[in-house]
Amino acid sequence: MIFTNYLEIAGAGLSIIYSLLLMREKTVGWWFGIASSLIGIWLFYQTKIYAQSIISLYYALVGVYGLWYWKNAERKNEHIHNWHITTHLKFITLFSLLSLLCAFLFDKYTDSASPYLDSFITVFGLLASIKEARKILTSWVYWFALNAFSVLLYYQQELFYYAALMVVYTLICVGGFISWYKIFKQNQAENNNA
Repeated sequence: MIFTNYLEIAGAGLSIIYSLLLMREKTVGWWFGIASSLIGIWLFYQTKIYAQSIISLYYALVGVYGLWYWKNAERKNEHIHNWHITTHLKFITLFSLLSLLCAFLFDKYTDSASPYLDSFITVFGLLASIKEARKILTSWVYWFALNAFSVLLYYQQELFYYAALMVVYTLICVGGFISWYKIFKQNQAENNNA
């Protein structure tokens, strides 16, 4: 097995731990996400899916922000919340346009293996990761779609461990949404009774 495969396995393992801990609203999970993202920076650069490499750097930075935000939220007893549908529509429109722009630039100026799919996943990953760091319930829905599309991207690039990881992530998203939804509803009920 080559070095890249070992890194891919390590990154996948750390990512699963990260997701399972966040699913349970455990702040320590951010450390595993940061480590996995740092591995991803190098791995994706080596396989020429540059937007994924860039977003891995972003994920590492959002991981630091998420760690800070969740620690502060614990002190303030803040929990999961949600966006109004109009907020979602505004962000979906904006990020769709950004995705097309990035795809055009990667297609024209790089040797990107899959500029449109790579850009879509990357740009919407920017939004989903901030939603997750801010404990917004529907981040799990965004991640479900992004992970499903990532299976295809990684499979095309013969990153089979990461493709398998995305299948697992897609399933974790279902559990994550259910878990956060229960917490969200419980907090709503507690706030209505207060």
